[in-house]
Amino acid sequence: MTKTLSLIAAGIAVAALATSSAFAAKVEKWDGSKNITIGGKSYTVSGSRTKVMINGKTASRDAIKVGMDCTAKGSGEASEIDCK
Repeated sequence: MTKTLSLIAAGIAVAALATSSAFAAKVEKWDGSKNITIGGKSYTVSGSRTKVMINGKTASRDAIKVGMDCTAKGSGEASEIDCK
């Protein structure tokens, strides 16, 4: 029974890691309009195609500041940026 539970817990942990696209990291560079670096990875930010969320609410990309904890989805161009 204990072995079964530990295998289930391990499977859940692996599934959680596989489904999360990025871990929260600091915004290191942000030019205020198009180029952003979060946790060492660079993205472009579109004013219309990139969804920006700050503290769970929709925001414009102008609200992003250097030093915020953010996650980004996508590669190259971010499809979503979620900050706290």
